[in-house]
Amino acid sequence: MRRSMVVLPVIGMTFLGCAAASQYKFACTRGVCDVETSGPATLDFEQEFGETLEVVETKDGRVTLKSGTARQAFKMGESGTIGPLKVAVKNIKGELAVFTVQE
Repeated sequence: MRRSMVVLPVIGMTFLGCAAASQYKFACTRGVCDVETSGPATLDFEQEFGETLEVVETKDGRVTLKSGTARQAFKMGESGTIGPLKVAVKNIKGELAVFTVQE
């Protein structure tokens, strides 16, 4: 099964009309999802893993993720678990984070 999703929501707007946009896309194949995010995002992996993964922030060479009550920061090249999900960070550049997610 393969599922691809691209979402470009506008997160907030200030009084001066500036918008902070968050973008993400992911594609899942055989239980592994390749994810690319720019800015904070909520990733709906309910269909794949029965979980939602939140990208809290990406800065200082780290991406901070949250799943349920678990929260973890990862550097480029690091892998680990957050809640029931396994995460492996491939690249971080500015607000851009590229990583894989699996159970």
